[in-house]
Amino acid sequence: MTIQLADEIIAYMEKYNDTYRDMVLFLTEKMAKVMDDDLLWLLESVDDEQALIMKIQSQENNRVVFFEELGLDENIKAKELIEKAPAERKMKLQMIYDDLTGYIARIRKLNAGITETVEKKLSVQEELVRGAGMTMAETYNGYGAKVKRTTGTKGFIGSV
Repeated sequence: MTIQLADEIIAYMEKYNDTYRDMVLFLTEKMAKVMDDDLLWLLESVDDEQALIMKIQSQENNRVVFFEELGLDENIKAKELIEKAPAERKMKLQMIYDDLTGYIARIRKLNAGITETVEKKLSVQEELVRGAGMTMAETYNGYGAKVKRTTGTKGFIGSV
């Protein structure tokens, strides 16, 4: 790999990482809003979160095309890419890779924390309602099945 090719990869991956950093910032704010019970913000932010998710997915698709255009295997692992890089660029590529893995770990942690916090808050509300002798309003999904709480994956990043 030439220095020029390594520089192209570095420039691309820095932009790639920016989107993950933006997601970390968004989820950090979301966690604060969940803690504050700011339901209006949470409802209004759904489109922003979806846009970030789609941007991450689009960038991954673009990365595959970019790597193919550079003559790299689209499935190359970051560690292999670092090994192939010129000595002058190995440290920079390693830093970019470390940043990315840090962002992904933080996103996973934030998603898990948000889910756990929401479930705890719903559980507390359910207990308060029961203690008052009332019943919870039932919620149904699009298929007519009763929904009590979410039980899906820990967030979109779990599939990365």
